[in-house]
Amino acid sequence: MPEPENVTLRFDQDVYGTAEDPFMQDEEKIPISELIPRILLERQSFLNVTEEQLEEEIANKGSNDEEAEDHEAAEAEDTETATQLFQKQKFELLGHINFAMNETSLSLDFISLLMSAVKPSITKSTISPHLSKVAPLGSLNSDRLNQDADAQEQKNAKEAKRSKAENIGLGWKYQSLNHIKTLFQSAGELLRQQVNIEHNYWNMINQVLAHDEVLFRVRDPLTGNRAIGVKYGYGDSGLSYFDQGLAVLRKDELTGELTFSPIMTGNHKLSLKSNKYTRVRILSKFDDDFVLTGQSVFEKSVLEEKSQYRVINDIEKARYFLFEDDLLYHLIREAKYLINYNVSIISNKVIIEIHDLVIEIESVIFDENNEEELENAYQNINKESSKNNEKAQAILTFLKLMLCCYYKYNLELKQKIPTSFTKWKQNNSHPLILRPLIGHIRHEINVRNMHTIINKIYKKLNLEEFSYEIIEDKYLNLRKGSPVKNPFQKAVEKPLSKFKVILQKLKTKEHLLVELDVTAGDIFVNLIMNLTVSKYANIEDLQQNQLGTNVLQSKRA
Repeated sequence: MPEPENVTLRFDQDVYGTAEDPFMQDEEKIPISELIPRILLERQSFLNVTEEQLEEEIANKGSNDEEAEDHEAAEAEDTETATQLFQKQKFELLGHINFAMNETSLSLDFISLLMSAVKPSITKSTISPHLSKVAPLGSLNSDRLNQDADAQEQKNAKEAKRSKAENIGLGWKYQSLNHIKTLFQSAGELLRQQVNIEHNYWNMINQVLAHDEVLFRVRDPLTGNRAIGVKYGYGDSGLSYFDQGLAVLRKDELTGELTFSPIMTGNHKLSLKSNKYTRVRILSKFDDDFVLTGQSVFEKSVLEEKSQYRVINDIEKARYFLFEDDLLYHLIREAKYLINYNVSIISNKVIIEIHDLVIEIESVIFDENNEEELENAYQNINKESSKNNEKAQAILTFLKLMLCCYYKYNLELKQKIPTSFTKWKQNNSHPLILRPLIGHIRHEINVRNMHTIINKIYKKLNLEEFSYEIIEDKYLNLRKGSPVKNPFQKAVEKPLSKFKVILQKLKTKEHLLVELDVTAGDIFVNLIMNLTVSKYANIEDLQQNQLGTNVLQSKRA
């Protein structure tokens, strides 16, 4: 059948109702809240709209309206022809639809009757009533041809499917095993690292313990975790310094290495104090001015690394500087009671003035990079400026030995039976460090001055009438053969020097024995003189110390 040209379809409202699409909305009836979004969606944006564009759009709309009117007129003329053509095509379409439905029903009946032999319950609801009356269920059947080939094909398909499933399962298992292997390798490597870290940590702890250090439990001030601390101070010896010498051995979580971190006593916070050492300087008087003539040298050998482990070297270094701090602490405590004996304290410096000599004991910040200051390179420029270097070094050594002697004394007190007397001594014993030093220096000067005074006095005598003899017995109680054998004990013994002057009257042969004891009190720095004058008839009585008469006896402090 030839296709019609320019076929126009039009719905008759009387037959089919309204031709308007119920889903189409009249723009005149659309609410403003819906109209504006539609315009914005169509226009996209009004930023670039111009008057020329609007005029052109209005003109195009007018021409389109004219074309629409002409088209409606042409449509009105062909309405009648189009209606007839539509009715004809409609009947043809209905005929084709009925034919297709019949063919479909026959196909459905055929398939239902074919399947009724196998599944009658299912096909009974799909077969047509007419066919069920004419041909009973199960009357149409079929046989499978080439059953062996089909079975083999199905078997091969099942095996292929099973093989594919098995391969997929094997792949998943292999992937899982590789993942588990990776996890075990990572966990094993992590465990080996942890073992190495713990091995390094406990090995260094064992080395510190083998160094005869005292360990204790402590909380890390930074993290608050439990850690191991070390006591590097002299607390067991009766150390009264505010810093008891405590430190935490912090573990490096990556390597297991130990780091030495001193902590403050009491609040257990990290100590940030700088290292200081004690220095002795001697100033001599020249033309009413005091010039530096001697200075002690810092002993760098005490800080040499004697162990392959850094933490042990750090402990020894901290112990050395703690000893230096404790030494200056006790010196300042002693100096407070010696203000009346030309001893003054300025900041961290103790200044001792003795006749024409000034001794300065000060605390200096340790700077290992400043080699010139540590070795006195700027001060040892000539012989005169360094003549008292050995004396300054000897004074520093004496002070340190006396502090060690005090530690030993405290240990001996702790080892004795605790009685009221020993407890009193522990609470009232003070170190003799600065006072013996000043006392012996002043005693040396006092003996020398006394010798000069005695000579001046007896040189004024008339040698035609009198004769005299001066016998000087210096450090009578500390010389060889004295009952005191311990050199430290000698240092804390009050010095005693004795002068004997034998005066003889030439005419009468009478003799006067003048005995003068030069010593010190319990504080060592004062001067005590005991004068005794005895009269003897002759030299024999004087030598046998009999029949003597006490002429004068005096004690002066």
